[in-house]
Amino acid sequence: MLKLVATLLLLIGIATVVSPQSRSSSGAWLNGTWEGKGYQLDADELWTMRLTVKGNRYQIEYPSLNCEGRWRPIVISSGKARFREKITRGIEACIDKGNVTIERLSRTQIAFRYSNQGTREVTASAILNRKN
Repeated sequence: MLKLVATLLLLIGIATVVSPQSRSSSGAWLNGTWEGKGYQLDADELWTMRLTVKGNRYQIEYPSLNCEGRWRPIVISSGKARFREKITRGIEACIDKGNVTIERLSRTQIAFRYSNQGTREVTASAILNRKN
């Protein structure tokens, strides 16, 4: 009986370690600084962007537009993340409260997609590269 209980506890421990729920909260793959050029589909414009991730802080900058803000996580998994963007500086140059989706392409590249609040239509996109 004691052997059966020990085996069950071991199996429960293994299931907890590899369960999807434990992996879904891991956003460590996003840590670091990411840079690239964004493309605004509906305005046919290019602009620079820089994402800095430290732990649970997601700071976004759009240097060529003179605006910046932060991203509030909605869902983060092992290869994809969704955020709500809040512009904190330069609100006249950047749209506030948009939806951001980030997808991991490789260890050194992520894809950025942006849609305005209340829609799923992508209005901006970018490939960002990890900086050392």
